[in-house]
Amino acid sequence: MSKESELPTPYGNGSIYGAGNQNSLYRRVKARDTGRKLWTRIASYRILQQIRISLTFIAPIYATLNYFNVTGTNVNISIFLFILIFMLFIPSFLAIIFAQMSARDRLQLKTADGKKSMNSIPGTERILNTLRERRVLETTRILTPLFSAILLYFISSFQTDIILGSILNTSAIVLGLFCFLISISLDSTQVPMRDNQFPLLSLHAPTLHHSALEKVITEILIAHLDPETASYFEEWVTSLKNKVRRHISPEEAVEYLLRTLHLNSLNLLDENRMFSEIKRVFKVSAVDDLKSDSKFNLKSLRILLQHTKSWQPSFFRVIDRLVGDVQRGHSSIIEDKWRMDLEIPPLASEGQTDLIAMVHNFSGKERIIEIEIISAEGAPTSQVIRLQSPSSKRLKASIDLNKDDEDLVDALTEKLDNCVTLWVGLAWPNTVSGSRPVQINLNLDNGETLISTVVNTAISAGAHAESAGNKMIDAASSVRELALSFAE
Repeated sequence: MSKESELPTPYGNGSIYGAGNQNSLYRRVKARDTGRKLWTRIASYRILQQIRISLTFIAPIYATLNYFNVTGTNVNISIFLFILIFMLFIPSFLAIIFAQMSARDRLQLKTADGKKSMNSIPGTERILNTLRERRVLETTRILTPLFSAILLYFISSFQTDIILGSILNTSAIVLGLFCFLISISLDSTQVPMRDNQFPLLSLHAPTLHHSALEKVITEILIAHLDPETASYFEEWVTSLKNKVRRHISPEEAVEYLLRTLHLNSLNLLDENRMFSEIKRVFKVSAVDDLKSDSKFNLKSLRILLQHTKSWQPSFFRVIDRLVGDVQRGHSSIIEDKWRMDLEIPPLASEGQTDLIAMVHNFSGKERIIEIEIISAEGAPTSQVIRLQSPSSKRLKASIDLNKDDEDLVDALTEKLDNCVTLWVGLAWPNTVSGSRPVQINLNLDNGETLISTVVNTAISAGAHAESAGNKMIDAASSVRELALSFAE
């Protein structure tokens, strides 16, 4: 008898079980995307949106004038206006139908490693719920002018008494006004899944993430990617195994690339210097891919980086201050043994916010540190995070960009590689409002307090500029603007 089992292993390595279903899903996604792209493009025309808003404003006013028998008005014109509005809403209605079907099929695909469905990744349910809510609103919007037209047609075609006629007319006018209000709300935001390269990106909001970040920019970028894009991104990083220099791993090369792109966005590195830095970690074939039309090239990575910056500006403000301190030769970089930089949004929308902390150890040896976070009336009121703090090299002087640009990149790389970066979520009960202090203590493992700082944030129960919904809109707008600038 053979020692190896002859039983089938449908879920084992090398098995092709389920491959047919996966291929069918890919074909179905492609078919859905054809309809989504067509109707989304039509629905996104600015002139069409302006005509829709204008007609939804004019139609109920004209119906009101006709109700009061104003000279020159005709009920048939009111019916025509509402039917025309109904027809103009068809593209946006079909766009959300195809978008919802495409998203549902996309999230049923397996991840790059083929071990699990994207549906199992946190954040997928929120994407589907967002599209479901949008579909309900689009359905309501397209039906209201249709019902208004039917009510007015009933009045014009059948004999009705004064009371019934007044009720039907008033109902048609109210439905028209309701349609106008919904249109204002829907047309003030972009059509979902408008971007063809990363269609689900604008619908994603970060959910679960690590508190301690190692590859700081890469990890925070991945946390803000939708499940589909995150899966493709991880697959792309893995594919770089034979395209990076010997002394570096694909993950380290991508982190270095993202840091270089950020410095380029700050106008600290020009294009030539940027490519010189990229070639330090990538082979020629990988650099050529970054210049090509591949899914993850320099343009798309800049878009993803801009998306992350719009979601988490606090994190990049901490990095920008580190860059500024390195350039100026700040005392915290040159003289002090420990450096702790903090960033918290001024407003905690809906009772929630994020605290970003970056700690540098210039004491000359690795130490165990404890970062204690005390938030007044928070949930919880106290958190203690204990971890290893690597030793970082202390600068001897400031760095002059005009003389030696290379030191800036090297210094920033060393400082980000040898630091402790925390991304901690804070929350308060619904009963708490107003300004609240948050105290952050940097302690050694023996209990000695090195640095203690208090920051403040204003707690609001409602949604404001720092809320997830508004950040989602801002991120989509900034990404769209950047994509248009590349197209020009």
